[in-house]
Amino acid sequence: MSTNTLRWFATLAALAAEGAAAHHSFPALFDPSATVTVAGVVTEFQFRAPHCYIRIDAPGSAGEPVVWELETTSPGQLIRIGLTPERLKPGTEISAVGNPSRDGRTLMRLLRLTMPNGDELEIQ
Repeated sequence: MSTNTLRWFATLAALAAEGAAAHHSFPALFDPSATVTVAGVVTEFQFRAPHCYIRIDAPGSAGEPVVWELETTSPGQLIRIGLTPERLKPGTEISAVGNPSRDGRTLMRLLRLTMPNGDELEIQ
């Protein structure tokens, strides 16, 4: 093998290892034994790999808006179930069920999403 080929493989291996290290473990971040339900208005839909994120404003205990972040699956999987940025736009009222974060943040691993027309989408 030439030196350039070896360098190319070494670079490729380093990039792959970096991506794998950046990916987190769901059970370490989220509590799979618990679920939480939150209803609110979509403010942002980040449709990008490796996981898409939906941000919603939900009413807090005193009526103040609380920002929730809903971590989903990959864009390809969302497309297969019919959840696209064209369908889920800012201003859309949704209900979400998911596994809460272990550290108390307003973050969940999204399991199920209910759209305004009543359609339920199984995310995970």
